[in-house]
Amino acid sequence: MNDVAANTLKRFGETVGKIKKNKKLSYRKIAANCNIEHSDIKRYVDGKINPTLLSIIDLAKGLSVHPKDLLDF
Repeated sequence: MNDVAANTLKRFGETVGKIKKNKKLSYRKIAANCNIEHSDIKRYVDGKINPTLLSIIDLAKGLSVHPKDLLDF
């Protein structure tokens, strides 16, 4: 993975993490509200995996935000 991709995943994860923290949600609570395993949500926050478009939409649903809010970094 090149530096630009790694940096983008890191920033995406930081954004998801901030929303999670501000809403005081656990990974399991987010997972219960969407179709993503809690372990994968943690990996997104850690910048370890690249989410698909459908995953971003599901994750936004789990966080009760618009998908564009996850990409605003």
